[in-house]
Amino acid sequence: MAVLFTMSLSLILAIAVMIVATIIGLFIGNIILFESIGIAIATGNLASYFLHIHPAFCLLIGIGVLVGLFLLMNTKMGFWIIGVSMSLLWGLFIAAIVYSGTGRDMVWVYASWGLAALFIFALHLKAKRRVTD
Repeated sequence: MAVLFTMSLSLILAIAVMIVATIIGLFIGNIILFESIGIAIATGNLASYFLHIHPAFCLLIGIGVLVGLFLLMNTKMGFWIIGVSMSLLWGLFIAAIVYSGTGRDMVWVYASWGLAALFIFALHLKAKRRVTD
């Protein structure tokens, strides 16, 4: 019985690690698609919560946002607007974590915000080059 439990636990752990690795790989490999999927999921959920519409329509709204945002990110102007704004938002997210973790040291907050935004924007540029090549 213990062997069966150990094997099951190992299988569950392996699946969890593969899912986390896939998510991280998608984030680093193609951040444009990752953000499009995330915003589409959030849009569908927010439409359901605030507009109280049928979940099937929320799914269609999410799919529409996914396709629209992904196509918009592949235009020159859309890439710069969305890429820069999403980089700043990801940097702000990291800065908020650093803010609470460093005892509200604003030097670390601004430094982490800037570095994270630059790193995320570099990922955007890498994903843009991968899509256009």
